[in-house]
Amino acid sequence: MASRRKPRTPLVRLLARLGMMALGWGAAVTLIAFSRLVGDDRPLDGRMATILAIFFAGGVIGAVTAFPTAVMLVLRRPQKTARFAAMVVSLTLGTVGFTGFLFYLHFNRYYATWHADPFTRDWVWQTLFTGAQAVYIFAVTGLPLLFPAGIPLLFVAGLMFSRTDGRRGWRPQDGPIPRGDRRSGGKGARGQL
Repeated sequence: MASRRKPRTPLVRLLARLGMMALGWGAAVTLIAFSRLVGDDRPLDGRMATILAIFFAGGVIGAVTAFPTAVMLVLRRPQKTARFAAMVVSLTLGTVGFTGFLFYLHFNRYYATWHADPFTRDWVWQTLFTGAQAVYIFAVTGLPLLFPAGIPLLFVAGLMFSRTDGRRGWRPQDGPIPRGDRRSGGKGARGQL
């Protein structure tokens, strides 16, 4: 007897594709950072593993948040150029923002041993200045690991997203939006996102 699979709902397919996209993006970001670190003759040690884990987690979380953000940004402008721009901007800000935030958390955890008691005035100032220092260090040492090698990957992700129409998920082969949806002002497409 042949085993039959239950048909997957569109939401399950979308979540599965989102998970695959996020893991792929996280792996790509990690590979870019790894290649830059190895190119700079950094030793393969625990510190590099921590850096790569931060970049992987930042890439995954950034991609998971970039897709719904890009979909929301193009609800009223479904043109391919708007979809491309929305994904590139969302993926850039999500990846850099979450990677920087994870770097800050790691940095703050290290310096927290020298901070004052929590929720005191000195602790607030120390936390703020530790955060400012973490942002500066990430901007100077972390961002160069991603750029310029990450820019072509951003464009590929934006191109893949621009070839879809939100209603159908990641299936550019379905062709253009049917005529009936264009006349309704896109209201039918919005309800199915």
